[in-house]
Amino acid sequence: MDGVKGEKLYELLDALDDTLVLESAEVKRTTWRRRLALVAAVVAVIAAVWFFTTEPVRHPREDVGGQIGVIQDGVYYVYAGSGVPAPKEARAPQGLVRYVPGQGKEVLVPYRDHRLDISGPVWGLNAQGLYYIDRAENQLWRQDLTTGEETLLYEAPTLSPGRWDRQDRPLWETLLEDIHDTAYDAALFLDQVTEDTVTLTYRYTDGSTTDTLVLDSRTGDLRSKTRNQAGQWTQYVGDRAIAVVLRTQDPETGQQWVDLQEEGVSLLPAGAVAQAPTADFQGGLLAWYTDQGEGTGEGAYLLLPQAGGVYSLPAGPAGEARTYLAAAQGWVYYTARQEASRGTALWARNLATGEAVPLLERCNITALVTDGTWCYCTNGSTTDCYRLDWDGQGRPTGLTLIERAL
Repeated sequence: MDGVKGEKLYELLDALDDTLVLESAEVKRTTWRRRLALVAAVVAVIAAVWFFTTEPVRHPREDVGGQIGVIQDGVYYVYAGSGVPAPKEARAPQGLVRYVPGQGKEVLVPYRDHRLDISGPVWGLNAQGLYYIDRAENQLWRQDLTTGEETLLYEAPTLSPGRWDRQDRPLWETLLEDIHDTAYDAALFLDQVTEDTVTLTYRYTDGSTTDTLVLDSRTGDLRSKTRNQAGQWTQYVGDRAIAVVLRTQDPETGQQWVDLQEEGVSLLPAGAVAQAPTADFQGGLLAWYTDQGEGTGEGAYLLLPQAGGVYSLPAGPAGEARTYLAAAQGWVYYTARQEASRGTALWARNLATGEAVPLLERCNITALVTDGTWCYCTNGSTTDCYRLDWDGQGRPTGLTLIERAL
């Protein structure tokens, strides 16, 4: 019987079409090739994610980055970091840094000690100290510039619980929480630092109600507390307080047109309205305005320097893209790019006479701060230190590079 069964089996095998067998084998090979290709693609994605996310850890940057800072008494203070809360970012340094030309830099306030979220104004200084807000704790701190001693000056009274613990949680959990979370944290923002006072904005958890707090800069004692009016806020330029008053707002685009007032008096020409001042300008307040209402006419720039005064700056001739960057010592500095040219040049304009002088024929500068002697320029990624050159008639003539990529 076994022999008969074997013969039947061989007959059945002989009856099989060789083409079907080959096709079946080819299907299996194709399936495995697709599976291997899929696995290879997944491995490649994982490797790419690992490569880019661990780059800061494997090769930490040692420069201060592209944030713009403040010059005081010839010393440069700047925040070094990504600009967002990132406690695991491997950057050396990361935090508030002091740089002295010719001597190098040092970290004064490490990010690991105080969470400085510079998506809003959270630090400033005067001759005696450096002031900064720890956004994780909603606290205002002061560091003595001479001794390095830290003092807690103020702590916000109301902080929504359970929000800042997201720092060490998986990203997907944070994203899912944010989709359903419409509440706001109570928050502090640093508006102005003078020798005697520190001015803060305190935002309540409804996200819209704010108070202006004025504290003693040495003790932190509360000097005044004022509820801010809807549709009006204050921007500080040195010791100047400029009221920004909302006039109209486009319901479709959200574009706001405002009036700028100092001590209750409008600083704009009669009948003019302005856009909200840009936060990127250094050494003063800069706002584009038009005299035909709601942006329908040709306009100019209103400049309010820290030292005082009110100036109107031209938008630039036709065919030129002009960006005003900073003001100091009676001069305003700007970049200009001609449509017919591939390069961008750096210029200085005298605020009193309107005289314009070239400083750099070609540059890649997105932000600049100067005190008239030292000049710090950033391209958005790195910062270079220059010394301003002057002629015998009080005109800047150029820049001398001191250190690249601080």
